[in-house]
Amino acid sequence: MDIERIDRIGMVSAQLEPQVELLEGLFGFTTTRRTRDDALGIERAMMSVPGMSDIDWEVSAPTRPDSYLQSFIDGPLGPGLHYVLLHVRDLSAAVDDLRSLGIEPWSEQQGTAEQPVEEILIHPWRGGHGFQFRFRSVNGAMPRMGAPPAREGALGIIAINHISHAHGNRDELAGWYGRVFGMQSFYRSDDPGREFVTEVMETSTRQMRWEVIQPLGDPSFIQSFLERRGPTIHHITFEVSDWEAAVAACAARGIRPFGEREGVTDGARWIEGFIHPRQTGGMLVQFFWQERPGIWV
Repeated sequence: MDIERIDRIGMVSAQLEPQVELLEGLFGFTTTRRTRDDALGIERAMMSVPGMSDIDWEVSAPTRPDSYLQSFIDGPLGPGLHYVLLHVRDLSAAVDDLRSLGIEPWSEQQGTAEQPVEEILIHPWRGGHGFQFRFRSVNGAMPRMGAPPAREGALGIIAINHISHAHGNRDELAGWYGRVFGMQSFYRSDDPGREFVTEVMETSTRQMRWEVIQPLGDPSFIQSFLERRGPTIHHITFEVSDWEAAVAACAARGIRPFGEREGVTDGARWIEGFIHPRQTGGMLVQFFWQERPGIWV
């Protein structure tokens, strides 16, 4: 598939205003546009993400109980990360590519000859391995606002490093990412002393990476996650510029990171930690600092 860029990451929250305030204050995002669709019962905020990844963020919330977003929130995948939108050179060609792989694309729109479909989806349970992927043509895409300036008191994000997808078979999912999106594997972990193994995939646009994570042995926290939610996105990882400043930003909001680890790789230090989904609107967030670019995956 001819992917031009990763355009945005979408998440769903029960309430829009508190989530926007959190993403602006703690994560340093900047709101660029607000919309409301009363017919669908949805309100949205489009946000720009600091750093070098050049990927936007959209947070959506239901405005009434019969909104389909409320169904997502009440289901096994919500609230939290909802979809990734990718721009392709030719949407019709993308449809053909998906069908050739046995994936039937789906659309919320009813296209006509005068007004063709603008967006297609890989449904989470009908081809997407528990997550939704959206595709639009790069033609007609809205102008990009660029990364916002660093916000004082925020985490100090300098990149979206990767999204981690939990699955029972990493080879199966990594192969799927390779066939559908043209991702290439560049790192595999096979440490028998840990509760999981991983395979890290590089995207063709080089904006961010994907990690496939598989439980190893019993018990495993990844296995427990799969039993509760099924195969889907497990966490998202941000790189920060200053570890102590990021921890201080969490503390200022009463947030205590967990799972902190540090080490040395090729002579350079790194530190990582996590923020619980209860404190981020439903998504497990990993953040890390590295002394030298590229020394940690």
